[in-house]
Formats: sequence, structure tokens, C-alpha cells
Amino acid sequence: MIFSFVHALCTVEGRRDLWAKLLADKPHSLPWCIGGDFNVIVNGHEKRGGRPFMVSEGSEFLAFMEEAEIFDAGFSGLSYTWCNNRRGRARIWKRLDRLLINGECSDLASAISVVHLARHPLDHAPLKISFALRMDNGPRPFRFLNVWTSKPELLGVIREAWDTEVQGSPLRALCSKLLTVRRAIQLWNKQHFGDIGTTVREAEVGLSRADEELTHDRSDGVLENVHRAQAELNRALAIEE
Repeated sequence: MIFSFVHALCTVEGRRDLWAKLLADKPHSLPWCIGGDFNVIVNGHEKRGGRPFMVSEGSEFLAFMEEAEIFDAGFSGLSYTWCNNRRGRARIWKRLDRLLINGECSDLASAISVVHLARHPLDHAPLKISFALRMDNGPRPFRFLNVWTSKPELLGVIREAWDTEVQGSPLRALCSKLLTVRRAIQLWNKQHFGDIGTTVREAEVGLSRADEELTHDRSDGVLENVHRAQAELNRALAIEE
């Protein structure tokens, strides 16, 4: 697969040069993904606030997509990926970031998903891109998470599980003790941390909802909800890191 990551300029002339260079790099038969900040929108639904959308704004971008034989992969999550973070009527939202793919890329993956993650405190929302391939179905291995060591009681959990009486040869006893410790840690993790990845995703969804509400209600109460959701996400991300 070929990935092209872009950060387009704000001017029509600057983007025109980018379209030409991307067309020069267009692969003939390989799956191609182009993602990033294109700094342009293609219809009025991709903007809120500011001056009304003009059809001419996105005409050259659409012409480039047609010539390159690529299309928008779609998205879920926040409606907009960029905000100028100004207050009141001066606040503007746009969908400036996206993923474009060609037909070969669509044929390669059984499913491609693009999620607009929480934007705060940045002005752009990160894009989370997932490809579901046939090789993604294997069992997940056990991994020790460093964040577990932040809890002093972990050592007691391990010691108690390890001291369990096991019958059999020394090698069989070792394997049984390792399996017992693994199960004990997994149970303890569910009680104290839960699924770290799920916690982050839930925090991202909460912040996305709060940010989406802010596009309709700009009161101080809603802004406070955004800040609270941001704090929850920061905590979840710190644990994940």
C-alpha cells in the first residue's frame, strides 16, 4: 500500500501545486491512501459559522479527486475536524481533514473506517484510520501493562497467585503458576483499570458529544462540560501511555 500524508496550504494556488504533485505520484495498480489536512471543504454541510460556503471553493479539489480516481472514505464521530476556537459568533467549524482512497485500496480491505477523535485542546481533530483485513483474526497475546505497577497492591496479587499449590512435574508446576498469575492479574485489572482501550474510546466519545453540543449551544455551562470531558480524556490517555 502507498500512503500519502498531506498538509495543504490555505491558498488556492498553493493547493493547486499540491494536486499536481500528487497526480505525478499516483500509483498505477497499488492501493493508495491520501490522508491529512486538505484545507478545503466541498459543500456547505462541511462548515458551520463564518461566511456562507461558495461552490467554487472546492471545485478544483473535486476535479483533482476525479482525475486521480480517488474518493472519500467517509467518517464517524465529530461532524467537523477543525475549529478556530474563538468565542461566540466568531467561532467557525470545518471538516478540513479526511482520508481519500482509490479502488484498489477499497478492494484490499474488507472494511475501512475513519473516526474523528476528540479535538481538544488542539484546533484539529486527529483521524483514527482502521483497516479490517483477513489476517486480523488471530488470538491476542497477554501483555503486561506498565501502568499496573502504579498500584502497590499488584505485588500482593502476584504473590498470592504464585503461592497456590500445584501438583505435577516442576515444568508443569511452572506453567500452571504462570497461568494462574495471568488470570489473577487480568481479574485484578478489570476491577481497577478495566479495558484501557475502551476507557479511552468512551472518554473520546464523551468529549466528542460535548464538543458537538458546543456547535449548537455556546453557553458557559456547555463549555464547562467540554473542559470536564477533556480532563477525563487526559486521565485516560495518561493511563494508556
